[in-house]
Amino acid sequence: MHLLPSRWRRTWQSRSSPVDDFPLRPYDVFVFPVIDWNYRFQRPQQLSTELARRGRRVFYFSAELLPDVGIRSPEVDQIAPNVFLVGLPGSYSPPDIYKDIPNELQLAAMEFGIRCLKEHRSIGATLSIVDYPFWAPLVQRIANTVTLYDCMDDYSSFANAGRPVSELEPRLFEQADLVVCSSNRLQARASRAGVHSSLIRNAVDPIHYQTPPSSLAIPCDGRTVGYHGAIAEWIDLDLLAYAALRLPDKHFVLVGGVQGVDTSPLAALPNTTLVGEVPYQRLPEYLHAFDVCVLPYRSCHRTLAADPLKLYEYLAAGKPVVATRLPEIERLSQHITLTETREEFVQGIKDGFQDHTASKGAARQAFARSHTWSQRCDAMEALVQPFFPKVSLIILAHNNLSFTESTLRSIERFSGYPNLEIILVDNGSTDGTPAYCASWAAARSCAKAILNPVNSGFAAGNNLGARASTGDYLLLLNNDVYVTDGWISGLLYHFRQDRRLGLLGPVTNASGNESVIDINYADMEEMAIRARAYTRQRRRCRTPMRAIHFFCVMIPRSVWNLVGELDEGFGLGMFEDDDYSARVCQAGYQIACAEDVFVHHHQAASFGQLPDTVQQELFLRNRRYFESKWGPWTPPVYREEVRANGVGRERVNRLRP
Repeated sequence: MHLLPSRWRRTWQSRSSPVDDFPLRPYDVFVFPVIDWNYRFQRPQQLSTELARRGRRVFYFSAELLPDVGIRSPEVDQIAPNVFLVGLPGSYSPPDIYKDIPNELQLAAMEFGIRCLKEHRSIGATLSIVDYPFWAPLVQRIANTVTLYDCMDDYSSFANAGRPVSELEPRLFEQADLVVCSSNRLQARASRAGVHSSLIRNAVDPIHYQTPPSSLAIPCDGRTVGYHGAIAEWIDLDLLAYAALRLPDKHFVLVGGVQGVDTSPLAALPNTTLVGEVPYQRLPEYLHAFDVCVLPYRSCHRTLAADPLKLYEYLAAGKPVVATRLPEIERLSQHITLTETREEFVQGIKDGFQDHTASKGAARQAFARSHTWSQRCDAMEALVQPFFPKVSLIILAHNNLSFTESTLRSIERFSGYPNLEIILVDNGSTDGTPAYCASWAAARSCAKAILNPVNSGFAAGNNLGARASTGDYLLLLNNDVYVTDGWISGLLYHFRQDRRLGLLGPVTNASGNESVIDINYADMEEMAIRARAYTRQRRRCRTPMRAIHFFCVMIPRSVWNLVGELDEGFGLGMFEDDDYSARVCQAGYQIACAEDVFVHHHQAASFGQLPDTVQQELFLRNRRYFESKWGPWTPPVYREEVRANGVGRERVNRLRP
């Protein structure tokens, strides 16, 4: 039981029940930030807002973790349409995300908060956007997520950079599914670390800036030089002071918070005003009062790696811009004035006051309209989309309606995969299963039911489902299983890592080979806990196998097309999975068991209904057929610890004469 604060219950309203919108829910977005939401409105908030506009729920985690008093769920507030601010518990003494590396107790508290969040908001597949390396150990524990490291700054140059940057960023580079960089220099740094990355620069919301507001925050007197942004060590205050002294008839207005620098010499000048921090919504009131905008950056590690967001905002308002020359902004030379000396900077400002033709202003705004946050999100979503290929889940049933119902409930609860089709194939059931399958599929737009009037066998039933499928991957599943959180995404990961992989199954409690692990539990709730503990310790690991048992197996469509359908000569079943495994190996592909995906298997739900003599006869017949194709059959084995502890039941031993 989770003890949820009234704040949670009041703030959160589920969009619908898991069954109503299952399974075609779009993936949700977790943002693990470098800055809090209420800090200066920059790239993290802009991308979050744009993703939310597209209908994705965005969960933006606070950079300040909460002290954990007992069992504590996250604190959650809706702060914008589809945007939720989440305060995670951080144990009794929460870490500082800029200085500390979270210890095991702190990670456990944060992980508990994530699980509560996912459970009470019916969150399935997620895109985890990591903005700062501190979060890497936590994100590694999250199931059913695609991890994107949005590398937007050279964090090693930050004055408050601590161990997370030096120790965790290399791990994040290595573990992230995707790395996005905001500048060429950052991309080159990723390349030196042996990491492929994609360039997605900063951008602007042109609508926010293109039209002057009805009233301005300062007089529009034709003599204002303006800057907005942080006033910190990377700003050349001496250059600004020099320009203000050389241009006493101009009014220099600096909008932004001061961070660790002495601005008193600048503030003492009679023609200079430091406004302080201004909310994002009010920035146009200042920007449209500026006659010339400036970017007085020093040349340092931070600015050399930066793609200054404020340049896009200046240009969106059509303003002349004077900037110190830096490699990352050379490409903007058509629209801004680049300077290298103090004199050039001053002359650039003078020229800027003469540069207010309508055509030049329109050209600047046109440039800004070609660099929008919407376009950046298009690029980001295009990178993410291949991580969610279409999966055709084929579930074969023959009687055992209660098992089928349980299997489908677990799929509804734990899959959360946004690009899934489900094909229910009933193989001549007589216990009400056909009607149930037809009704279940009819209520879900991505599901279909195939009702076979007779039991044509395991191979033929699955072949029927495969012929009706359209996915990039086939996922054959018995109707006597219970899946776990993120199982589909977990299996898919291994195919992304190794294109030679042809068949993949999960670890389990009961089967006939080394996929069985030493695990015990009393019910499915305890199973989920114990399975999570096992798989988390073996994240992204797999064990090579000679054959897969097809109670749960994923097959790329390309492999299925090459190898062909299951051999229906095996009749009701047994050995068709051994046969198909041999055919896949013969085609040059590998077979493996994913150590980080667990699926519970009741085992022998359908075959258990047959008399022992019939099972034995079927076993012997199909063994002879298998050996006529492949030679002597080698029985599979259990793992050492499973043999020692007697876990599970081996099909082979039970049926061997």
